Amino acid sequence: MTPSTSAWAVFQMVTRPHILAIAGFASLVFGWLFDGAFHPLFPALVAADWFVVNLLNRVVDLPEDARNGVPGTAFLARHGTAVTVATCAFFAAVLAVGHLLLPAATPLRVAFHVIGFAYNYRVIPWPGGRTRFKQMYALKNTSSALLFVLSVILLPLYGSGHAEDALAWERAGWLIAFFFPLELTYEVLYDLRDVDGDRAERIPTFPVVHGERWAYAVCFLAVTWSMLVPVVGHLAGPLRLREAVLAAGALQQFMVFLWIRRVGPTGPRVVNVTYLGASQLASYCAWVAVGLPVFDA
Repeated sequence: MTPSTSAWAVFQMVTRPHILAIAGFASLVFGWLFDGAFHPLFPALVAADWFVVNLLNRVVDLPEDARNGVPGTAFLARHGTAVTVATCAFFAAVLAVGHLLLPAATPLRVAFHVIGFAYNYRVIPWPGGRTRFKQMYALKNTSSALLFVLSVILLPLYGSGHAEDALAWERAGWLIAFFFPLELTYEVLYDLRDVDGDRAERIPTFPVVHGERWAYAVCFLAVTWSMLVPVVGHLAGPLRLREAVLAAGALQQFMVFLWIRRVGPTGPRVVNVTYLGASQLASYCAWVAVGLPVFDA
């Protein structure tokens, strides 16, 4: 293999460990916020579900990835059918095992994969032929952000047994208002990285449709909103300080976008931004796990 298609590059391209890391740690954090306990099953199921959606997305988007120079594309081009079959078998297994271990989460996980399938495959009736969420301007990024809400907020809410708790739902509403726009900025960041390939493949991302300048402007607006929501939610009453401090994650993203706008959104930089977000979530878990003070006021 050449350096650009090393075994590690292929592994990263196939598994997207940065996505699995940020989704897994987010489910741990939100699970703890709802239940006051860490549930290892949450990140295991969330990572498995994202692995399936991401891998099928890679198989479907080979032409786009080839234009964007994504390492490992040639490997999937050679083994795409085998990878798809193996992924579907893995999906059936983890869905069955997950249902046995956490049946309350199964409807959410099924909804997750239905949306993921419609994101990747042309199954949506549309004038001129079938299309997919990824090629629909209004749904391309919002459907991906919705997948995160389902997997890292609603799955922990239901999985921890608090779906009947009115206060938990009130907190969940505030947390979704915080997290949804913040996650959208990650989506736009990846679109900024892939703008050349997306334009060639006619994928209507925000940078392709409106230009990079407005894409950055929207991201700064979104992270500003996400900085304010946890603080306002705390002042309004439903959110405790343990939720209010999540505003630091949006502040970090704001500073990261200032840097990315200056140096450019290359592939490694975008991936490292995702790892940075995962590291912040991991540090939150570590703070709680080692017994440092947690304020409930």
